Amino acid sequence: MNLVLLAWPLAIAFTVALVRRERWPRLAIESFPTPARRALALSLLTLVLAIACFAPPLSLESGAPGEPLGEVRFGSLFLGHGLLAGFLLLWWVLAERPDPRRFLSLRSLRRDELGRELQLGAAAGAAAWAVTMTVMALAATAAGIAASEDLAAGAAGDVPEVVRWIVGLPLAQRFLLVVSAGVVEEAFFRAFLQARSGILVSSLLFASSHANYGLPLMLVGVFTVSVVLGWLFRVRGNIVPCMVAHAVFDGVQLFLILPAVVGSGGG
Repeated sequence: MNLVLLAWPLAIAFTVALVRRERWPRLAIESFPTPARRALALSLLTLVLAIACFAPPLSLESGAPGEPLGEVRFGSLFLGHGLLAGFLLLWWVLAERPDPRRFLSLRSLRRDELGRELQLGAAAGAAAWAVTMTVMALAATAAGIAASEDLAAGAAGDVPEVVRWIVGLPLAQRFLLVVSAGVVEEAFFRAFLQARSGILVSSLLFASSHANYGLPLMLVGVFTVSVVLGWLFRVRGNIVPCMVAHAVFDGVQLFLILPAVVGSGGG
């Protein structure tokens, strides 16, 4: 059965529970001009959550074989980001085009302030990497997993073939992936979801969206970095440093750590 069909009722139940919950965390919905637009916006949200957040864990249970890596096109790596970006655009239109700076938490900054925010984001990305690796090491120790090069790869076992394939991409393509992930994922999971449902909900969904790698220890790391970035977003009220921090975190992994692990024969 199609994974989206399985994930759809889960996403509906999750969204309804958040909207109807009287206490925080709940899904705060801005005003829409008509009930029909509001219903359409929530329907689109459940569809996106089904595809991006609930289907990945189900793919592990189904055991369905993925597409052979040799047949995967580079552009297909951006389909998920395209889905999230398209949703944000449609929600914005249905909500009668609110100020984009308010909608995406893009604070107006002078040039010197923007420079400080960019520097803060870079420092936060490096700090998030250190915190995440520490938490993963503690989790591995608690689970009795030997900390090794696999830990740096975000796994307690073989490096997944898809990760090896991505690491083997040209530098320019990996750079595009890092930028796309930093911008689009932060816009959706932080500026949109966290602003409406809180750090815990957005971080759980963020981790769930990365479950298709099949690496439990990696999910611990993904959840941890999401909490760190969520805290940064709460403190700064600006999505720009979060985007930079996310890109720095992914850049460290994709340009330094994972190539070293794969090159050393990890897995």
